[in-house]
Amino acid sequence: MTHNIVVSLYVISLLFQIIAVYFSFQLFRKATIYRIPCLFLMLGFLMMALTRIHPLVSPLEGKIFNEIDAIKAVVISGLIMIGMYYMIRIYTSLEDQGHIFELDAKTDAMTGALRRQETFHRLEQEISRSFRNHQPLALVMMDIDHFKFVNDRYGHLVGDVVLKNLVAFYQEGLRDIDILGRVGGEEFLVILPATNEADALEIAERLRKALQDHVIARVNHEPIKITISSGISIFDPEQELDLIHKDLANKYFQQADLAMYRAKQRGRNQSVVWSDSESA
Repeated sequence: MTHNIVVSLYVISLLFQIIAVYFSFQLFRKATIYRIPCLFLMLGFLMMALTRIHPLVSPLEGKIFNEIDAIKAVVISGLIMIGMYYMIRIYTSLEDQGHIFELDAKTDAMTGALRRQETFHRLEQEISRSFRNHQPLALVMMDIDHFKFVNDRYGHLVGDVVLKNLVAFYQEGLRDIDILGRVGGEEFLVILPATNEADALEIAERLRKALQDHVIARVNHEPIKITISSGISIFDPEQELDLIHKDLANKYFQQADLAMYRAKQRGRNQSVVWSDSESA
């Protein structure tokens, strides 16, 4: 084997190990639980790559190349590089599956809205943010009017389609920062960050009026339309200083819920803002 070929083999093995170091660094960056083992793995590959430099400077020291060592270095370095490549792919695949499982745990499988537990968790987070930003937070509780009639006339499968299409309708009309959760059978909670009473009422009414004219589903070419009743409560961080966030979430959820029932009592298909007088 010629001198140039041996040198080329050592260069190739060094290149493979540098790539392996790069892959191990990417694994270290992605890892959340096993960062320390990934760090040791990366440092080990880095030390191996540095030792590959020594054979390349051997001619300067008057030493003779080892052909067998050069071939072994290429094979071992190549296997390490391939192994690290597939470790990255496996980790990415597991991470993607974890995100899917996490998403499934947080969202309602049928409608795509957040589940009740996740909705309240997000509400507590928004209350914390409201305290920090000194901005109000609006809650809009929505309930479909006469939804039992839809299920009784068209069947529960059609009712499920109505719920799914309703969520899609509202998600299209809400802002990216707004949060939509399913908190009951046909009850939904919208969380509107940095929103005062006037703006919350405007949003609720705009969507309510658009929905009443919207064909939410069709059965045998027959259009199905629905209306909703909405209750609004406003969290003002300047007025609440003595309750923990979980208690505040329950308090303002109940206010929005009571306001929604008041909208039902007043004839449905309308939005009502909760006030202290409403609780009497």
